Amino acid sequence: MTRKKAHIISHSHWDREWFLPLESLRFRLVTLMDEVEDLLDKEAGFNHFHMDGQMIMLEDYLAVKPAKREKMKQLVADGKLRIGPWYMLQDAFLTSGEANIRNLQYGLEMAEEFGQAEKIGYFPDTFGLYGQVPQLMRQAGFDTVVFGRGVNPTGFNNQVFDSAFASKYSEMFWESPDGSKVLGILLANWYSNGNEIPTDKEAAEIFWDKKLADVERFASTDEWLFMNGCDHQPVQTDLAEALEVARELYPEVDFIHSHFEKYQDAVKAGLEPEKLQTVHGELTSQQSDGWSTLANTASSRIYLKQANAKIERLLERLAEPISVMATEAGVSYPHEYLAFAWKLLMENQIHDSITGCSLDEVHREMEARFEKVEQTTMAIIQNAARKITEQIATNDAGIPITVFHAGGLEATRTVELELETDAIHFSEMHFELIPDELAKLPEQSFRMETSNGEEIPVVVEPLGIHFNYDLPERKFRDSYFARKYKLTFTVEHLPAVGYQTIYAHPVAVSDDEKELTGDLQLENQYLKVEIAPNGTYSILDKEKAVEVAGLGAYEDVGDIGNEYMFKETGDNLRINTYNSKPEIRVLREDKLGKTIEMKHEIEIPVSASATFAEEKRRLVWHPDRTSHRSDNRTTFKITTELTLNKHDKQLTVRVKLDNQVDDHRLRVLLPTGKQTETHQAGSVFEVVTRANKQVEEWTNPANDNRKQGFVTSGNIVVASLDLPEYEVSEQGDRLELTLLRAVSEIGDWGDFPAYEAECHREITAEFHVFLTDESSVNVPAQVNALLAPTFAIQHPSSSKEKILADTKDFAKWKVADGLVFSAFKLAKDNQPIIRFYQTASEPKLLNTVNLWRKSTILEETAGDAKNQFTVKPNEIITLKGV
Repeated sequence: MTRKKAHIISHSHWDREWFLPLESLRFRLVTLMDEVEDLLDKEAGFNHFHMDGQMIMLEDYLAVKPAKREKMKQLVADGKLRIGPWYMLQDAFLTSGEANIRNLQYGLEMAEEFGQAEKIGYFPDTFGLYGQVPQLMRQAGFDTVVFGRGVNPTGFNNQVFDSAFASKYSEMFWESPDGSKVLGILLANWYSNGNEIPTDKEAAEIFWDKKLADVERFASTDEWLFMNGCDHQPVQTDLAEALEVARELYPEVDFIHSHFEKYQDAVKAGLEPEKLQTVHGELTSQQSDGWSTLANTASSRIYLKQANAKIERLLERLAEPISVMATEAGVSYPHEYLAFAWKLLMENQIHDSITGCSLDEVHREMEARFEKVEQTTMAIIQNAARKITEQIATNDAGIPITVFHAGGLEATRTVELELETDAIHFSEMHFELIPDELAKLPEQSFRMETSNGEEIPVVVEPLGIHFNYDLPERKFRDSYFARKYKLTFTVEHLPAVGYQTIYAHPVAVSDDEKELTGDLQLENQYLKVEIAPNGTYSILDKEKAVEVAGLGAYEDVGDIGNEYMFKETGDNLRINTYNSKPEIRVLREDKLGKTIEMKHEIEIPVSASATFAEEKRRLVWHPDRTSHRSDNRTTFKITTELTLNKHDKQLTVRVKLDNQVDDHRLRVLLPTGKQTETHQAGSVFEVVTRANKQVEEWTNPANDNRKQGFVTSGNIVVASLDLPEYEVSEQGDRLELTLLRAVSEIGDWGDFPAYEAECHREITAEFHVFLTDESSVNVPAQVNALLAPTFAIQHPSSSKEKILADTKDFAKWKVADGLVFSAFKLAKDNQPIIRFYQTASEPKLLNTVNLWRKSTILEETAGDAKNQFTVKPNEIITLKGV
């Protein structure tokens, strides 16, 4: 008879910040690590400690005790301290695909500096998992994933649900949409199932009788996992003694102080593959009652999601690509500084941080971090762009401006730039006299042209006379005053990944601007938008001959949930704008396009009723709460701007709120134009098809989902980076996009107020709506390009040699429909890296001008150099230059 083996893994799941702020938990971390070191050195039978799969835990310890670095390296080299593979434990759905890859890259790099990484995909507390995890893990060289959420394990007595998302065992195979497969190990009894093991024999027998039975119920092999630790748990210092007691009580079981690689090897050796089920794609607790999916962390503290999405895009679509471009100007690629920026951003992407489910102190510190990382990222962008423009050969007419773009497709974009002219430096005139001297100059405007002399439409706004300064490379700062103008202009044929230089020519001011017509509709060659008296609008796509009406109403509901989960108030009181009469006016109309503004005012309750405070105090679980909305009401104002520029194939919607109301959720309602059974949403390196109707086990009235980039249902596509929560009706005929959710507590295992989660602040939400006839496989790539930022820079004065072309496309590749551009950067060996993912249902060709080798996500190449690659459906393909 095969002996049972109990693998006990000592660990502490380390939420870096959560119900306590960072420094309070760091203090406990230092104590923990000092005790772990002592045990590993001196305690016979205490052999290993698992560092929760994240390197930032070790980094935080060494920030206080840097002298311990060599000691930590020795413990890692001896196999006692088990580290990596991640830099930090992220939220999977609220961080981009590239952020997930950088997290793994930087984590493994740091682990290798210390000696070795634990080669296992570790997701103990991620709030659901995207479907491409197996493919990413396989490309990283891992064949086993351990996770704590997402799959509904079998219920009591091992009954098997008839579902692709359930498994009879805690072991299963997990397959990505591309066919990549890993062994998945579910922490079916959570990552604390071996916590606080007793040394007293009587207590130990009670403990192990239950724990062994709990694990045996789900295990498919005789290798059983017991996680000895929990959130911020101090290490069990008497564990060796506790295991000796267990061995005496249960001689038929081998109790092993283990680690994950040993455990996974034992499980694989004992597997009977034919017994295991295979789960497919994303794991979001689909086969559950729906009350603990944690999906509504996507809308908690929406301002955090906005800041994160902005900076991710700056890094992925500007900082990294422009830094590659700058190498042609002789600038070294800033590997270390980009890593610094990414890691600083990742401090905010930890699952209890970016999800907005922590204390107010935690999220206040996050806002400061976001400011720091944006400053860091912009410094990288501005430096690289300046170095490039210093060496661009330009014609002598006009003021040169270069626009950078890396959306993966050739684009037409509306760009804004603050332009300076007529600068007078302090070295030329006493600074007190300069403003008056500049004021004597005649008014001017600008005409803009491409390098080929084609006119570019521009709107000019004088900004007056302003102080500024240069920071020369080899001199002290150079101060000056100059006239400043805001230029808004349209640039066509922006390279897919590259830059284009255009020219601003000073001209006399002319009165050629359009007067506001007062016509309350928007129209260009592609779309026609008509606005109803209640503020809803219809969109007609002229090319596709598709029209959807009734878009854009708002609905406000009470929320007595928490930072994790939405729960509607017991009165189901919903207030919408269908019968309202907003103030509607033309806000802007010029040669570039038009913006219409609508101002809604609705009367809504100021908060939940007084009974809600008692429900929170008594820790009533959110599904069981029944409080109503308050009888006291206040005026809630919603300002909407609808913009359609002449080149746009999408309607841009900007919503401005000043929220001073508690316990509510605001959504925009978007009819889809037709009924469907499923819809699609962007996710991490994939487009996911989701059922509109939930399974029989689902009892939550809400069916909220998370997206990245876009969601499409029926005839509409809604694109936005920073509004990740939505819901589609069962019939598929209405899509609801969350703009704001205001709650007042964390909502997990205690009474933790988080009043700033009520979001008493000004919030601006932006999204784009366009129509589809469901015939275009290019929607993901088009959205990806649409959401890529541009960066425009006025050329500095420079004496450097002009060796660069004024327009250049670095995208020396041609992609077929369905391929989505993801990254353009340099590897550590300074070879270029490009990455795409495939969203079409059949293989597609990727053709390149230069020779490339296929690479993994860790930038390790394999195979011959060539310039044509077949990309199979749902494949993530990384190429490395030769």
